[in-house]
Amino acid sequence: MAAPSTRAGTLPETATTRPPRRFRAPRDLPRFALLCVLAIIFLAPVYWMLATSVKPEVDVISTPTQWIPANPTIDNYREVLTSPDGNILRWMWNSFFVATVFTVLHVALCALTAYPLARMRFPGREAIFWFILGSMMIPGIVTLIPSYLMMIRFDWINSFHSLIWPGMAGAFGVFLLRQFFLGLPRELEEAARLDGANSLQVLWHVILPLSLPSLVTLAVFSFMGSWNNFIWPTFVITDLDKLTLPVGVNTFSQRYVTDYGKLMASTAIASIPVLIAYLLAQRYLIEGLSTTGLKE
Repeated sequence: MAAPSTRAGTLPETATTRPPRRFRAPRDLPRFALLCVLAIIFLAPVYWMLATSVKPEVDVISTPTQWIPANPTIDNYREVLTSPDGNILRWMWNSFFVATVFTVLHVALCALTAYPLARMRFPGREAIFWFILGSMMIPGIVTLIPSYLMMIRFDWINSFHSLIWPGMAGAFGVFLLRQFFLGLPRELEEAARLDGANSLQVLWHVILPLSLPSLVTLAVFSFMGSWNNFIWPTFVITDLDKLTLPVGVNTFSQRYVTDYGKLMASTAIASIPVLIAYLLAQRYLIEGLSTTGLKE
């Protein structure tokens, strides 16, 4: 069958040139209303946290509840940032440093592991992959004591090494990148090898540039996981100046037991960087998760 002809100077209509689908009220209105309700449910705690953090304490406990602060103030943030019980800016830097280093090394290691599992043929490849995948079934709390004893043996207690290296190998990251690598066309890889590229050059110049959405997705998940990690740093970090932000903020709950405005201010300071990171990488997150298949 002959291909349909097009006028000179025009391009055939494709998914990228087709105009966006218009809003159809009878069909899309219930879906839109449901999404609005879900958005309100998920955003309500965030709004309450931010609203409470700028209220004087007398307004926080007043009745009826003030959904919109009547007398907004930044005194809660000022007192939290200048509290003698801890340096919250120092804790934020500790969390940022640990999360950044962990994310870079974690993504690099997962990419180096996922590439041969997806693009190379060797005996035992499937067994290795299923062994890695099976490790996801082991709860993290089970390895808490063995990991802690290992940190003692390495003399890494009260050191950032204990926050970075133990979780470096992650089964989820290997699985995510492997599934994405499987969907890439092999012709590009074969063309690079014909030009004399070795495996590392193919990975660096061909595979990774095409896998940016999945890499950013894994990086955001890794950063958020490291930033929000609470149980493990509680065990291995004892120096006040080396605490990460979630553990440091927890110390404020011992002082501001009933000062809900200050508690919400410290919680907002700990949450805002993660929210910003998510908003900046939202486009890559959606693309990475939607294009990661389940090929075998």
